[in-house]
Amino acid sequence: MASIEKVCKAHGVALRDAALQFPLLHPAIVCIIPGGISAAEVRENAAGLSRPIPPALWRQLVADGLVRADAPIAA
Repeated sequence: MASIEKVCKAHGVALRDAALQFPLLHPAIVCIIPGGISAAEVRENAAGLSRPIPPALWRQLVADGLVRADAPIAA
């Protein structure tokens, strides 16, 4: 996990945001249901789904072997 977090930080992205958005890159996934203990966590999850993730982050994760090469990432 530390390696993925390093890549996220290098691209100015919170690991949490990348984790929320990654499954939605797959065409078979149409929604996710992130949990939240408090109203603040629910708001943060909602915000994390709309924060931009640079396509270079996904490409670097694949290049570094942290995500499968056949993962459906953004171009």
